[in-house]
Amino acid sequence: MSGAPTPGEPDGTRPAGGASERAPLGKAARGAASRQDFHAEDVLDKPFDRDLTLRLCRYVRPYARHIVLSVVLILLSTLLQLLGPLLLKEAIDGPLAGAPPAAAPDVCAAPLAAWLGELLGGEPDGQGPAPAAAGTDLRLRVLAGVLAIYFALLLLAFLARYAQTIAMNFIGQSVMRDLRMHLFEHLQRQSLTFFQRQPVGRLVTRVTSDVEALNELFTSGLVTFFGDLLTVFGIVALMFYYNPKLAALALATSPFLIGITLVFRAKARKHYREIRRTLAHLNAFTQESISGMEIIQISRREDARAEQYAAINSRYMDAYLKSIFWYAIFFPAVEVLSAISLALVVAHGGSDILLGVTTFGEFFLFWNYLNKFFVPIRDLAEKYNILQAAMAAAERVFGIIDHDSALPEPAAARAVAPLAKEIRFENAWFAYDGANHVLREVDFAVRRGETVALVGATGAGKSTIVNLLLRFHDPTRGRVTIDGADLRSFESAAHRRRFGLVLQDVSIFSRTVEENIDLDRGLAESELRGAAERVRADRVVSRLGGGYAEKMKERGRTLSSGERQLLAFARALAGDPEIVVLDEATSHIDTDTERLIQEALETLTRGRTTVVIAHRLSTIRHADRILVFHRGELRETGNHEELMARGGIYARLHRLQFGLTDAGAAGHAPATNDAPP
Repeated sequence: MSGAPTPGEPDGTRPAGGASERAPLGKAARGAASRQDFHAEDVLDKPFDRDLTLRLCRYVRPYARHIVLSVVLILLSTLLQLLGPLLLKEAIDGPLAGAPPAAAPDVCAAPLAAWLGELLGGEPDGQGPAPAAAGTDLRLRVLAGVLAIYFALLLLAFLARYAQTIAMNFIGQSVMRDLRMHLFEHLQRQSLTFFQRQPVGRLVTRVTSDVEALNELFTSGLVTFFGDLLTVFGIVALMFYYNPKLAALALATSPFLIGITLVFRAKARKHYREIRRTLAHLNAFTQESISGMEIIQISRREDARAEQYAAINSRYMDAYLKSIFWYAIFFPAVEVLSAISLALVVAHGGSDILLGVTTFGEFFLFWNYLNKFFVPIRDLAEKYNILQAAMAAAERVFGIIDHDSALPEPAAARAVAPLAKEIRFENAWFAYDGANHVLREVDFAVRRGETVALVGATGAGKSTIVNLLLRFHDPTRGRVTIDGADLRSFESAAHRRRFGLVLQDVSIFSRTVEENIDLDRGLAESELRGAAERVRADRVVSRLGGGYAEKMKERGRTLSSGERQLLAFARALAGDPEIVVLDEATSHIDTDTERLIQEALETLTRGRTTVVIAHRLSTIRHADRILVFHRGELRETGNHEELMARGGIYARLHRLQFGLTDAGAAGHAPATNDAPP
């Protein structure tokens, strides 16, 4: 809110317009500045965290059946992947070995082919073709049978992998949706101080890219990691089952593979952490720069901001390239080790084939399995990075969720009744940071139907009064009551429905004019248009091509400041609030528009309780009472004439604003010592 003192910034915040924007930064200085930047974050190192994993499991629990289905499908897919080479071995050692499987006991290395040979045996009663022709025909039929089974398994593997992909992506997207909704709803409940301390870009990164990192964990992380492990152990077990000596030789490069993987994991983790950190910094800096583009351009700081952005962008690129460097080493190294293993198998397996110790089918099986062995090894390194990214993202997401600055709701909330007597501040104190009080011993009442104006210099505490009244904050000491009931005894949402609020900085959303006035309250069209007519906002709407159906641009940038405020008046009054709060509501309005609004307000505030904050004292001359604040304390109370006659703070503010001297303000006493300098 305008006028509200900004809480103390977190450690490491650099004031705007500091030295970094006055002169170009060298690399060392720029690096130092970035480490102190408000947007920069700590680097998190979470390769695995049991507590975070258990918390993530709560979001997965509703989809337990899909998880079970995915595990079954990955088991089936892994089994089918391992059976394929075995069937090819059966074809090579059986019908392709040169003898009919059913008649050749020396091909016992192909049991499936032998069984098919018996099943598809020759014609009975010796009436079939000649033995040679019968043997060839039988081999062809056995080969066709093996290949039919092989292609059936391929089709089944395709269907299993398809179903697994659908199931895992459903789980990942569902968990993302639930977590994103939980995070967004949590953010909407936080106090204003929370958003003053958190860069918007950082929060956007939490809801988007950090949640997306968790999606990777569920769609291509845990279950497929399990599948890769099964594949590796299954291949090793089958190779040792068929030929332990050749298996040991084929896996001779495994220690080197494990060492390379450990080095890659450590190096990639270091650079990946820096990538995530710098990306969040880049997003936050970009958002702040776009939001403040008017100030940047009018101050001619485009080059300075671009230089800062270039520094962050370069750090992001450097971190990414360093990560790619280790990827570029790891994957070729795995390929080299794979080639060495295959060369050992060829050298030793080839000699065994010549000696008759090993069949060509076994040799082909090892060749096939070795090619499949190194693929999950590469995938496991990728899965580790996905796991680490997910842990870091979960740490940040749950860090936001665990930081709950929302005001406590009462266990048994009071029913909200119409204002009967008064709003009262009773010895209210407040400090945004818990230590430096911006309000001290504030005592006053606003009676039902009364118009009360709050005035004072910037930082006097006026907007903080509104913050407490709307219960965006609770008093540090004392209390605020409505008809004797503490505001903390009401549900916040129900309490705020009493109010119609117009701020100095108007929020216009990228929706139609009608939706901007309604804000999903479900008000009747007649109420919306009636409110617009009473505050003269219908004149703005009539100039728009689409009328009330015209869709506003982001932040209402196609409207003037005065037009945006007229729409804000219509929004505030559409629900017929019993209490109207105007926070510098006419500060951006030209004289002609102000006259229209003053006429509308004169009618609309009649019979309503109204609290007005204004620096322009001409707008509150007719208020029933004016409360004058100075340095967080209520110093004067009275109407315009009484305060001018008193010659205190209000009188001095009035003279300063209208350019009057003490002599020109006839009949007014000189300013007191309480007057602001």
